[in-house]
Amino acid sequence: MSRVAGRFVLRTVDGAADLLIEELRGMVAVHSVRQVSVGAVECMVDGALDELVRCPLYSSVAVDGAEVPALAWMRRFGPLERLPWSTNLVVAEVLTRLAKVRPGQCVVDPFCGTGTILLSVRRRVPTARLLGIDRDPHALELAARNLSHPALVRGLAEALPVSDGSVDRVVANLPFGKQVGSHRGNRELYPAVVRELDRVLAGEGRAVLLTEDKRLLRAAVERERGLKVVRERLLRYNGATPTAYVLTRISKRPTSR
Repeated sequence: MSRVAGRFVLRTVDGAADLLIEELRGMVAVHSVRQVSVGAVECMVDGALDELVRCPLYSSVAVDGAEVPALAWMRRFGPLERLPWSTNLVVAEVLTRLAKVRPGQCVVDPFCGTGTILLSVRRRVPTARLLGIDRDPHALELAARNLSHPALVRGLAEALPVSDGSVDRVVANLPFGKQVGSHRGNRELYPAVVRELDRVLAGEGRAVLLTEDKRLLRAAVERERGLKVVRERLLRYNGATPTAYVLTRISKRPTSR
């Protein structure tokens, strides 16, 4: 790719600027990286754009007031089948990074929809073993078009079709009760989902769950007792203010004899 030089301002979702900064500082052609607002990062670029093109953590870019076609949204992400409630592409990248997926791990999205989060995981860790589950057959149809050789199953997040302790990572955008589901429905759904996570997660497993129904999720985790929230990240985009919760197992103390 041709070399460029200039001042770039990259826009990401509010709450993800630190992740974008971390990736930019690892790029050969990028220097003088700094955060200029809650969701914007400025940097100087002098060199090839290859690494910047591959970075999926920003949604738009301004370059000395001019557009760089190679950095356009469609050029970087390509055409994707979407539904109105599909996960924001940059948000999916944030969730994937919080999940800390390692090569060869089994990653499950129990509300996979059109497969946005699974695509993000595959982009970052190509050797991860992916499984998408959703109750909506139309969403699964679209996910199959987005993912090559997908492992997709029609099913319920409350009754995952996987064995006990067999899943390394669960990454999901839960129904908020706005575009999908309802707050009333979530009162039963969230506790059932957390119970399933406790059943299927491996000993060193981790779950990353995004929701705006925050009290319900925290209450469900506290009641289950086998899992705990170890990290929270508030995100803001398109009028939504969900929090990404990172869950791990509670370490059991060895029984004294």
